[in-house]
Amino acid sequence: MRRTSFQFEGDFAAVLQEEYKQRARDPRYEYRHRVEYAAMGWANRIGHAEFPPGELNKILVDKHGVVPSKDAVNNHVRRTKEWGLIESESNRRCLVLPEYRFQKGIGDVTCDEHGIRPAKRFRP
Repeated sequence: MRRTSFQFEGDFAAVLQEEYKQRARDPRYEYRHRVEYAAMGWANRIGHAEFPPGELNKILVDKHGVVPSKDAVNNHVRRTKEWGLIESESNRRCLVLPEYRFQKGIGDVTCDEHGIRPAKRFRP
């Protein structure tokens, strides 16, 4: 396996987001960790992981194939926030990772759920 060199300084390490997407879907893990894994797996460059309506519910399906309710997912997100694994502005539509724990060099820098858009430059 070929190693890729990264340009991070300090105690940063790179992760394969696809691995975290798989973990998020794995019912062997506790829900609060699965929510964190979903945030890691789908996070964009600014640490926001946006989901279409009902998508996080489908990701958190249990070992019997039962999709959790909206209220159940809201509770899982709340508990994950209580542990400090995701930021307080997180919700089932967008999970936000703490900036000090997650950085990504490429990708989108927007979030429709939180109204984040890069400023447009005036071009005469």
